[in-house]
Amino acid sequence: MSRPLGHLLPIALLARATNVGRECCLEYFKGAIPIRKLVTWYKTSAECPRDAIVFVTVQDRFICSDPKDKHVKKAIRHLQNLRQ
Repeated sequence: MSRPLGHLLPIALLARATNVGRECCLEYFKGAIPIRKLVTWYKTSAECPRDAIVFVTVQDRFICSDPKDKHVKKAIRHLQNLRQ
């Protein structure tokens, strides 16, 4: 049974640092990454305490992910292949 993406994603815990204008992930999303719903990705700032990849979905939601996770690497490759 498929559920709307919104139910899967109490997602990205992004924190905007005051007076810096950057976003950092406080924790990683632990669910399955919905590859077909992704439109882009970016790395968080090197100034953030935790390295993270942030995926953006078609619903403009943000998913904080562990850059070392194999599923995250697969999703990045998928998005890069779409751009070629």
